[in-house]
Amino acid sequence: MGLSSLASAFVLLAGAGCNSKEAPALAPAGAAQVVPAAVPESAAAYATNSPTEVITAARTLLKAGNVEEAAAQLARLQLQGASFSAQQAKDYRQALSEAYDHAIEAAQRGDPRAQTALQLLRAAGPR
Repeated sequence: MGLSSLASAFVLLAGAGCNSKEAPALAPAGAAQVVPAAVPESAAAYATNSPTEVITAARTLLKAGNVEEAAAQLARLQLQGASFSAQQAKDYRQALSEAYDHAIEAAQRGDPRAQTALQLLRAAGPR
């Protein structure tokens, strides 16, 4: 798959993610909104982070069972043309392998989002 396929899959994933969220309920004026610290605010939050931070976040997402978002984060690094140190490259390949394993397991369980994750991971793989 080429860069355009990765970009297309990313746009498709981002668009699908936007449609699946429910509209938030309005809080009374003056009420503080509480956002859980463990949940990333949005995919854009990772755009300016270092490769190490994105890889760590992807692994956290995997542990939480969110294979599709983890795959998107790893694919985003590839799409952005991130530069890796030797250690970051090793961690990136390991995270890709872990995500791929999780996506295959999810596909075998019949998770429909696993196919999207697999496509993203294939596109994000080493060249």
